[in-house]
Amino acid sequence: MQPWTQFYAAIGTAAAALLGLLFVVVSINVSVTLGPEAAVSRRLTEQAFQNYLAVMLVAFLALFPGISTPTFGMVTLVATAGWSAWGAIRFGQTLALHVRQRSLRYSLRRHLSSLLGFGILLVAAFRMALNWGDSYNMFAASTLVLLFSATAVSWELLTRIAKRPAG
Repeated sequence: MQPWTQFYAAIGTAAAALLGLLFVVVSINVSVTLGPEAAVSRRLTEQAFQNYLAVMLVAFLALFPGISTPTFGMVTLVATAGWSAWGAIRFGQTLALHVRQRSLRYSLRRHLSSLLGFGILLVAAFRMALNWGDSYNMFAASTLVLLFSATAVSWELLTRIAKRPAG
């Protein structure tokens, strides 16, 4: 785990900083992002928050002193299984919403990277929980995918906010 310390410190810091910025944007524009007329923006916000939190969780667990590989895998698996399931449910809900409003391609593009990131994370956690070998490369890949996905979704949210009429 020692060789990964700097990576997880950096990615955890990046996720925390971006999560903080997203929180500020949502707080300043709460009616646009979370109001009753903001179903898509609310889902974007939720997806970005969820991805940033998953990256932070993995980074914090990876930096926990003396954590064994199977324990790291098991705790990550248990903690992220619910998030992964909710991500899949949210994807289905968004598909249902966008079938009426937007293209299927839009919904797939927006959710595919998050689903991929959580999928890689679950496989890596499962492998490590069962002590089937070192999956730190897979953990790193999943956190990068989730971080970039959250950042892309955050950007989409910001452009939605910017396009809304003032007032």
